[in-house]
Amino acid sequence: MWRLILLFLISLALIALNYQKEKRFQKSFFAFVTLIYIFAIGYSGAILTRAVAPLFFAHILTLIVGYVGFILYLWRDRVLWYFLFLPILPIAIYILLNYLDGSRYETLNNSSLYFT
Repeated sequence: MWRLILLFLISLALIALNYQKEKRFQKSFFAFVTLIYIFAIGYSGAILTRAVAPLFFAHILTLIVGYVGFILYLWRDRVLWYFLFLPILPIAIYILLNYLDGSRYETLNNSSLYFT
């Protein structure tokens, strides 16, 4: 957990250094919002997809790709939208699988009610 906090603080320092160098508030603000977005999607996706291990690992990999997209935005001033929206894909797949197949926990927890 402390590594994520350190990564967040290093990213904030990179945004601040970039702002001091270029003096562009709009770019720095968009970078900050993107960083918050990546960490929020990362946290919510990690909680949601942890039940299905392949989706969890895919989510972690897409988060890394999204963070690389964030760094590329800071360095090259190019927004790679597909890098930033890629971490939503495992969450959407999990929700779709849950909708199609169910969570498989409701029958396990309620089965004791029918057999007592």
